[in-house]
Amino acid sequence: MKRRALVAAAHLGCMFLLVLGIKAEAAELTVLSAFGMQSALDDLGPKFERVTGHTLAISFATGGATVKCAQGGEAADVVIALRQGIDGLVKDGKAAADNVMVLARSGIVVIVRKGAPKPDISSPDALKRTLLAAKAISYVDPASGGASGIHFAKVLERLEIANEMQAKTVFPNPKTPAAVGVVVANSEAEIGVHIV
Repeated sequence: MKRRALVAAAHLGCMFLLVLGIKAEAAELTVLSAFGMQSALDDLGPKFERVTGHTLAISFATGGATVKCAQGGEAADVVIALRQGIDGLVKDGKAAADNVMVLARSGIVVIVRKGAPKPDISSPDALKRTLLAAKAISYVDPASGGASGIHFAKVLERLEIANEMQAKTVFPNPKTPAAVGVVVANSEAEIGVHIV
């Protein structure tokens, strides 16, 4: 049997896929995936299983945690994670560059509760004023490895307000980073920042 390798990556705009060892006959495929692909895989996984006869054993984590598992040697047939993480797997010889493919592109958005006025984020200065005026904000804790949290923490540093925002930041549960929206919907934070 010839084995192929497939790894996937996302970088605040790109999801890539790299298949690690899919066999020709039906088998259970182990998938390590970033949370950002969970709804797509929840929908497409059963369809894939019906059509191919393969079964999927999918584990979800933040993009950073997914890459860390792959780097640490956790067995996987498919890895779906951040672009820079997949680039690291390629650089370390754990994946072949010609087996990497883009799955999706995403962006980062600012969210507010339904019915709330849209915040002015039209320029870096306007974003800075909006964030400083907010009573509370929410985004994925960068320590969890979530791409949007890592990126937004850097934005706060560039705006030179990281220290001011610490006391009014509400991080969602790291096991459910999409809960940034829930934090905002429940009025625990006025503004949320998350990947879409």
